[in-house]
Amino acid sequence: MKFKKGWTLALAGAMGFVASAIQAQGLTLDEAVRRSLADNAALRAEGAAVAAVRHQAAADGLAPPLTIGTEVENVAGTGDVSGIHGAETTLRLGRVFELGGKQSARRALGEAQVARQLNLVEQRRLDVAADVAYRFIEVVSKQARLALAEQALTLAQASRKAVAQRVERGRSPQADLHLADLAVIRAELEREAAGNELASARVTLSVLWGQQQPDFERASGELEALPAIAPFEALVERLPRSPDQQAFALETQQIAAQTRVAEASRKPDLQTTLGVRRLEAIDDQALVLSFSLPLGMSARSSSAIAKQQAEGERVEAQRSVTALDAYQSLFGRYQSLQRARHEFETMRERMIPIAEKALASTEAGYEEARFSFLQVAQARTVLLGLQRDVIDAATRYHRLLADIERATAVSGDLNP
Repeated sequence: MKFKKGWTLALAGAMGFVASAIQAQGLTLDEAVRRSLADNAALRAEGAAVAAVRHQAAADGLAPPLTIGTEVENVAGTGDVSGIHGAETTLRLGRVFELGGKQSARRALGEAQVARQLNLVEQRRLDVAADVAYRFIEVVSKQARLALAEQALTLAQASRKAVAQRVERGRSPQADLHLADLAVIRAELEREAAGNELASARVTLSVLWGQQQPDFERASGELEALPAIAPFEALVERLPRSPDQQAFALETQQIAAQTRVAEASRKPDLQTTLGVRRLEAIDDQALVLSFSLPLGMSARSSSAIAKQQAEGERVEAQRSVTALDAYQSLFGRYQSLQRARHEFETMRERMIPIAEKALASTEAGYEEARFSFLQVAQARTVLLGLQRDVIDAATRYHRLLADIERATAVSGDLNP
């Protein structure tokens, strides 16, 4: 299957597609990725989550609001303060003055939270693109299996006709005709199974963009064209810059911002009120000014800072473990990829030519009555099995390549 270099990783910004082109030319991988990124429900949910985090960050970055209040004293009493004659009414306007850079610390925390959510969206987009590629490969593979099954059925039917003529002329026993009939029936069953598997694979692909009934007939791809891959060392260099690894760096930034918020809380906020008091008893007015500072903030702040330090240690340990797992997984997939290519090339270039020669010799021997039809059928089965194995090896190669490209995608390849 021949794909453009970096098959899915540079397609995030492109959303349009032409349905008529899909019908006329077959569905391409680029088109499948564009449709899935545009219409995938999970990605829409992630986009809404980004908007929610941004709104929350904007709200958290605001300064404390002004407060307004009123207070009435010395009312509904007895004697000189009965009724409202001795009432003292105060109208206050209050404000909390944040000290220690609390507002800027909250804004930095909000930015860090938004960055983490954007990274999560990037990871999900890569997951969707990789899933599309995987399912697209499956469709192309099933198409190849169906084509091979149809060729096998055509060959079985032609062989059955030739055997029937030989039996009529007395050159072959009746048992050969029965074997030829069985070969036709088996080929029919295999073609039917291949058709069912292809239909299922097409639906599995189309549901990624919310479509239950596929609107494409074929997936366009060259299964036996195996793209080259970068050296293992070059792929390893990309791992630290992948969105999966960048997630740890962004979480560390968020923890640092939370630590800054905790440190800023060490310094207490100054709460002030300014008001006007009306003194009914003497028919006069006066200003009222008050200040207050909470106590005991340092202990609370120290606990919060210690918590964030522990969180930082946890993230660093997880990052180290994940990095090792990513390296091990990449190494295993790279080895499997090389093995799949070697198996593919060995079967196609060495084993299949030998099997074709063996089949030709067996068929010639059957024409000369030196071999039975059973031997011919066995030779054809060997060749057909190798052709299926070639399809499987190529399919495995493309799947592994898709997995490797997902694992080594550099953060920023997909833009929201």
